Amino acid sequence: MENNQDKKVLLSLKDVEVKFNVRGRILTAIRRVSLDIYENENLAIVGESGSGKSVLTKTFAGMLDSNGFISNGSIIFSDDEISETNVKLDASRIRSLEKLQDFLNRSSVYERGAKEYVAIKQREQEIKAMQTLTPEEEETFSRELKALSDSIVDKNNYIQTLDKHNAADQEEARKVTAEIKELTEKKEAKEKARQTLIRERKVAYKADAEKAAQFRNELTELKAAREEKIKVPQTSGGNPYGLSDEIIERNKVISYEIELSIGRYPYRKRVTFLRKLKSAIRLAMMTGENLFDPEVRNRIFDPIVFRVEYRYVDRENDVIHGYAIIDCAKVKYSNDWQQIRGKRIATVFQDPMTSLNPVITIGKQIMTVILKHQKCSQAEARERTLDIMAKVGIPEPESRFDDYPFEYSGGMRQRIVIAIALSCQPKILICDEPTTALDVTIQAQILRLIKDLQRELGFTTVYITHDLGVVANVAERVAVLYGGQIVEIGTVEDIFYEPKHPYTWALLSSLPQLTEKGQELFSIAGTPPSLYNKIKGDAFAPRNKYAMAIDLEEEPPMFKVSDTHYAKTWLLDPRAPKTDMPENIRNLHEKMAKSFYNIGV
Repeated sequence: MENNQDKKVLLSLKDVEVKFNVRGRILTAIRRVSLDIYENENLAIVGESGSGKSVLTKTFAGMLDSNGFISNGSIIFSDDEISETNVKLDASRIRSLEKLQDFLNRSSVYERGAKEYVAIKQREQEIKAMQTLTPEEEETFSRELKALSDSIVDKNNYIQTLDKHNAADQEEARKVTAEIKELTEKKEAKEKARQTLIRERKVAYKADAEKAAQFRNELTELKAAREEKIKVPQTSGGNPYGLSDEIIERNKVISYEIELSIGRYPYRKRVTFLRKLKSAIRLAMMTGENLFDPEVRNRIFDPIVFRVEYRYVDRENDVIHGYAIIDCAKVKYSNDWQQIRGKRIATVFQDPMTSLNPVITIGKQIMTVILKHQKCSQAEARERTLDIMAKVGIPEPESRFDDYPFEYSGGMRQRIVIAIALSCQPKILICDEPTTALDVTIQAQILRLIKDLQRELGFTTVYITHDLGVVANVAERVAVLYGGQIVEIGTVEDIFYEPKHPYTWALLSSLPQLTEKGQELFSIAGTPPSLYNKIKGDAFAPRNKYAMAIDLEEEPPMFKVSDTHYAKTWLLDPRAPKTDMPENIRNLHEKMAKSFYNIGV
């Protein structure tokens, strides 16, 4: 097994959380997932239906449903081809840059009075705090009120899961309703206490006229001192604001980065982004932020638009070159996703018939994708279409170019779906249950085809599947998902032969190929947790016969088993009792060798 430490990280997810708004209720589908996906690897993501497999890949492929959103975390896509960007310096861009640099130079004067500006704002905050709550107090009240609101929502969600026609559930509903009433009263009392404290502060401030006058005088002195510092010196020539050469050069770089960051958008969006960036940067100058630091500039740019790092100016061709670190979690605009979705990350879905348009010819469907994402003529797109059709094993592609999907078998249609996904040479190919709708023989052909194409074209493959037999034959690494979290990750050998999480044990035990004649098929007791409710402890604990008391109270950390193997279970804590994997999945290598059909991939 090749060590992934030697490979480039192509996609890095850090603490990603994904939620959906479902008829006014919030469902948390992905919970704080961190995962690195490497260049040219085969990664399998496995788990039961509803575990979050498809949602996770849709998240970094930009395919979340409209009611879904990334509520936390980062998704960094490291691809030089789309990260490298440039802006051509035509006459209008040059004028725009000159105006922008003048604005930045003029605003830099405020940096001289940053200390006084911060002191003024602090004093104003103190005066406000004397009449209301301090930020710390406000945060405490907000946190407590939110906790009460969340508890009320959770209990209301719980009531909706109960059977109204069941006597026990009716009694449970009455009990929970009483709890909701009690929580609501506590929330109202907490809000009333907050308002009472604010009224008392206002009365006390008005009563202390001497202190109020002292604060007003201090504010006046601070404002006068600041005004003196930010006066523009009476100079002439190329430096009318009396700035140092270092600041002038820094502002020039910032102007380049602004132009690089917003240059790819249409005019109206550029105007909107420019206004927001100018406002944010001026505020940063007024408060004394260190704009020489690229990380500070990242923080200022991020809420508005990707910051493109300035590299250099090609003076001969008048082009500014830059490099963007793309965080997919912060992509807000469809134009940005079009640079990634389809072009750099593509998906093969499980049912080819629903992926293809039945009234458009096969060749035209592939050509449309090529023309959208690649700069080429109709003739070039046709040639590329015929080439990719041949690569995926379509016989006589020239004569099949004008066929419709219904004229193809299921296996041939899946080959065309693969051709569409690979037509723009993506870096990552997501295969979402790509063989579910196919018979066993065709499954083997499709998996072998994907493997062969990967060797030829050099992309990363991410398989989404519940079929562990497929995983054993095609994957190098496996991530096991449960309840929207990765509960175990490792090489395929780690997961199949040294699994550590009870959920992985249960998945492996469910393999029908391991059941001997006359034995009952193993099934995992219980059902997955409701993702509407806040999960306490280990999400798998209610279904885990090895669960300990702590599993019901505290969420386990991710324990390191080896350099390639991690598992999220309290059984790996040194204080836990020794627990061996079930007997039926020991020596799994030998059992699988006897049971699985070798598909030769």
